[in-house]
Amino acid sequence: MKNKQKIVAIIPIKEKSERVPNKNFRSFNKSGESLLDLTIKKLYKIKTLDHIYLSTDKSDLVLKDYSKVSILKRDKKFCNNKIPWSEVINNIVNSIPEEDNSIILWCHTTSPLFNLYEKALKTFLELDSTKFNSLVVVEKLKEFIIDEKGMPWNYMYGIWHKYSQDLPKLYKVAGSLFINQLSDMKKIRYVINSNPFLFEIPSKFSIDIDTEWDFKQAQLLYNYLNEKDEII
Repeated sequence: MKNKQKIVAIIPIKEKSERVPNKNFRSFNKSGESLLDLTIKKLYKIKTLDHIYLSTDKSDLVLKDYSKVSILKRDKKFCNNKIPWSEVINNIVNSIPEEDNSIILWCHTTSPLFNLYEKALKTFLELDSTKFNSLVVVEKLKEFIIDEKGMPWNYMYGIWHKYSQDLPKLYKVAGSLFINQLSDMKKIRYVINSNPFLFEIPSKFSIDIDTEWDFKQAQLLYNYLNEKDEII
């Protein structure tokens, strides 16, 4: 008899953030909850989720009463910006104590406005496996992009200049959620597989906190939308 295919989430968090001090653990919303608290809170709403793992080097992390959350201790050598990201991913996925057929939701805390976890998971579970082998959350880009030399990438200068709605379809990786099977992540050492399904989200959900300004901007928008009951 085969083991039941489990669905688990992994939240990778470092103790220290170079650009945004104490980013994952400091108070974020008006209730004093941190980015980590909010991520766990949203994941808890997924009815089919079996467990949540936190991969961290923080030794004094104290969790609230979360029965479905476990801490996976990560060596500090996998928590700097020098080691290749693929090695960090490989270390984390191989520390998850689950069967290889488990479905992994790789979740970053830095997208506090994203709240479509359950919808994304449902989409992944219904995908045609002959066409797609992973899911990545993306935001559509309808902007005029030029490189550092002033050369346009997705349009041309001149009288043939297109309107933005006629630009080719480009997407940016939102960074909030990636879904894969654990066995595949161990093989590819990455969060996106060879044939990903692009799960498109509205721009209001795609703010990614990478700087102190991003943190403050996300705070303002989160509190505004929360008061209007547009997010959790």
